Amino acid sequence: MKSICVVFLFFVTAAVFAVNFNIQARFNPEELIISGTLSTKDDIKNYLLLPNYASEGNPYLHALFEEKGGKIDIISVTDGSGRMLNYELITYPATLLGDESLRQRTMLTIKENVEQVVISFRTHLKKKRLPEEGTYSDFVLYRFGWYPLPVEDLEGLRISPHSWQLMLQVPEGWEGVVGGERESETVWKSNGNYLSCPLALVKKESYKELSFSGDEVKVVVHFRKGFEGTASKLAAYALQVLDNHIRKLGPLRYSTVHIMQDPFPGLYGITADGLVAIGDGFFTTADLWVSGFLDPLAFYLVAHELSHLWFGIGTSVDFLKNNFMSESISDYIAHSTMLEIYGNDYYMNWDSADILVTFIKDYFDIPLTVSQADQFMLLYAKMAGVKAAVADATDRIPQNFSSAIYYQKGKRAFFSLEEIVGREKLYSILSEYYRHYVGKNVFTDEFLSFIGRYIDSGILEALFLERENFDARVYLEDGKIKIDNGSMKVPLRVIVESSDGSSSFVTTESTSLTYFPGMKVHLDPGMHTFDIERHNNHWPPLIEGEYGKDQNRYDAYLLSTHLNIELSASGIGYTGELLFEKFPYFGFGILSQSGYLSKEGIGYNYSGALFYFRPDNYTFLKGRYSELEGIHLFAEISIPEKLFIGDSAPLLISRHKFSVEGRYLDSENFYIDGVYSFNNMLKHGLYVGMEGLVGGFDAVPTYLGGFFGTLITDIESGLLTVFDVFAAVEASGKEVLDPFYDVLSVVATSNSLDPMMSKYPATSYLLDFKFSLPYTFSMDKRINFLNLFSLGGMGTSWEFDCRIFNGGVVFGTSVILSPVIYIIGDTPIRLYFGLSLLMDAEGESTLAIKGSVSLGSSIYFNENIVSTIKEAIKWKSSGSR
Repeated sequence: MKSICVVFLFFVTAAVFAVNFNIQARFNPEELIISGTLSTKDDIKNYLLLPNYASEGNPYLHALFEEKGGKIDIISVTDGSGRMLNYELITYPATLLGDESLRQRTMLTIKENVEQVVISFRTHLKKKRLPEEGTYSDFVLYRFGWYPLPVEDLEGLRISPHSWQLMLQVPEGWEGVVGGERESETVWKSNGNYLSCPLALVKKESYKELSFSGDEVKVVVHFRKGFEGTASKLAAYALQVLDNHIRKLGPLRYSTVHIMQDPFPGLYGITADGLVAIGDGFFTTADLWVSGFLDPLAFYLVAHELSHLWFGIGTSVDFLKNNFMSESISDYIAHSTMLEIYGNDYYMNWDSADILVTFIKDYFDIPLTVSQADQFMLLYAKMAGVKAAVADATDRIPQNFSSAIYYQKGKRAFFSLEEIVGREKLYSILSEYYRHYVGKNVFTDEFLSFIGRYIDSGILEALFLERENFDARVYLEDGKIKIDNGSMKVPLRVIVESSDGSSSFVTTESTSLTYFPGMKVHLDPGMHTFDIERHNNHWPPLIEGEYGKDQNRYDAYLLSTHLNIELSASGIGYTGELLFEKFPYFGFGILSQSGYLSKEGIGYNYSGALFYFRPDNYTFLKGRYSELEGIHLFAEISIPEKLFIGDSAPLLISRHKFSVEGRYLDSENFYIDGVYSFNNMLKHGLYVGMEGLVGGFDAVPTYLGGFFGTLITDIESGLLTVFDVFAAVEASGKEVLDPFYDVLSVVATSNSLDPMMSKYPATSYLLDFKFSLPYTFSMDKRINFLNLFSLGGMGTSWEFDCRIFNGGVVFGTSVILSPVIYIIGDTPIRLYFGLSLLMDAEGESTLAIKGSVSLGSSIYFNENIVSTIKEAIKWKSSGSR
């Protein structure tokens, strides 16, 4: 009887709130156009043309970073009889969406009242590879906005939930995947009010599908050929999650849920009504190195994305004003589901029987659990100086930290609610909320009022509206154990341990406990609060060794070891470190250096000490001393600033950076090196820096100054022009600079034996000018090699350079290849290989190679200009290395 009532509620909701759109569309893959008409009899005056956002370019961004290209043309607006209606294309008024220059012609406003409106439109697809609204040779995805969208609130982005019917024509060889109920080969309908009509277009020769039926919902996975195993695994996760969610949150309005393989690299998901797109990283590179290593993360992502079918898509929100009601709830549901089904929240598959797992965990520094990954994000935002409330609109949170607030802090707010009412009751409240608001838009006040029926308003204010960071702590004072919650009514679980056992309670107020010998107190042991500092959550403080099974560096002070082995032509070296750390703020300890020098035929063994200090994201200090290397100190300071690039909120980044490095081996070998850099790539494609070095090498006084920089021209074509410069001078005229600092001879065993390079020893000054023409080719389909890496793109560059120094002038031309590969975890790595022809003014020439490796995505496929003058110094003593 209960299910019958729920179904009846859905039909009532659809009848009352229906917008009733009838859409007819045709896809033309050659011209990358969707042509269509939209007909409605509802009195809708305003339609958002979402693809027109930033279609004319972003004046606040360098052209290299723009994503323009898609747009909607309005062909005609008529009434039911074909009479042309009075309408305007105006600037969408919601300032939260971004700068006015990006919102031009993004809203269709009808100026008269009629019984029926028929809009003829033409949507031009973006000719770019993107996670959504991207175009590939065999895949197109539009989650929202490929047709004019009805909007309710012109101050934000609140789409009107609407019912629709779509008649879609695609050319032979293509197939449409639509997030609605399929009526026939070409017709789909929504089951009530949906937020949109999501549409994917796939080539049949590239994509296959597997269909799995659950108790109430069928799951269809659409994937590129060759990934049947991954598709089956994701479908199993989806059926498991849907069964859990439907049982606890209520039935869905979809008989079928489609899961798409999105070709864009990365570990991500995108959800719309009845359709989920999963990033290519969970298919192409998911099993690199260690099979099944990403399984826990894949399950978590599927659980999160499917939760949106209830919250964020099922119950609609204004994505600019109330995004936490989409992301925070969905992330809480996903995390709690993972804990219930698997009993843990491992971030990766640490139980995999593969010898590489331990190496990966240590070398890549991956969090052990999802909870630890969340804590890192909260800590990262706090150390950046971010203070924001979970319910803040997007303009109040720095753009690059919004996920930490909406996902991590917001999720912890719901886990804190769970401490008060329990998980089962909280699910019941959320289920009731879903049944009441499904197919409707919800405001923050409405949501908090609804939850306020069960939770004290003071607690809700602390969890969702308070902008100050929360830091609970416990300490011994005047014979009492003090539990201090910082005057914030955040539900805090307290565990008290004694020799007789343990007890726990939840408090929202600061309190005291009578101290007795052997007493242990722990605050928030399950990481349920958004506490930004957890080392003070335990009395007495926790101290752990790094090899403990449940080691948690966010709670415990650590005794940790680090090992580094160096192999070189001079021999082999080993450095071992023992550190006492409070991650990530400071660490100090001792080190031991041992090795063997092949030239001298002797071994060595030295000891020393080291430390680091990082109070925030903008200050870093480290140092070390050993009998082998002497004293080595490094300090770096960057200046945080809010950089506006036209979007809802500015970025919180550091464009200005200062660093000082000093080495002292003995009175004859020492230096102090200072560097300033300014990174303005986002705005003007510019990166510049200055450097100065004062020191002595083998008792030779050295005074060096230098400048380096890169400029990428702000043009819109695929062929960029890049200018690099590196200049250095030794003020006293000492010849310590290597004019061939960045190349290695291929015609001799060393540069000193090269026929041309040997003519030019060290110099007192060096000017190196480079001009490059790089071109990038990104692959639609990544290719795996022996389960080691995946090739995702190739860059080529033709480079010209001129080196001016004491001995003369050397010209060079280089051919560069820059493959982009992806390794475990879909981590992108840019490789740089170059073959250079060098020729001096006398006609002497030689061949050389150059190369480098960089983690992360590249800005452009070209050489990364050397950003330190020390790379160009000819070290005359092994002791100065």
